[in-house]
Amino acid sequence: MAAQTPATVLVVEDDRAVGELLRLHLANAGYRVEVAGDALAAGRRLLGDARSIDLLIIDAHLPYMTGIDFVATLIADTSIPVVPVILITGYEHLAARAETLGVPYLLKPFTAEALLALVHKSVRPPIAAAGIRDENHKYGAGVA
Repeated sequence: MAAQTPATVLVVEDDRAVGELLRLHLANAGYRVEVAGDALAAGRRLLGDARSIDLLIIDAHLPYMTGIDFVATLIADTSIPVVPVILITGYEHLAARAETLGVPYLLKPFTAEALLALVHKSVRPPIAAAGIRDENHKYGAGVA
């Protein structure tokens, strides 16, 4: 039996230190991690091959386009394959907007344990990664 390929997580965070910390926690937990510094870079990555991304973790405050607007656009755009999303924010009012979108979120500061628990719950299952759409797993597994 072949070893299962680790899930790929795209982290979108403009603060390099926070992005690196997220990358380290996720990589240490066995995930393959890519980091984008803003919504434009993340959009280019998803347009290139969204099927290879099993989870998107995006900060609410980003240059060029907010994480909230980016996620709302992903939800509305049916031409992009479904990618589960976790929003991270330090602001209660943005957490409320994530709830309105039906997207799970983490409120900063959060622990590595809380991050990994929500990632494990939200990451696209291997069967969906193989090209089968799981509409029940559309944008997350629930709000944290």
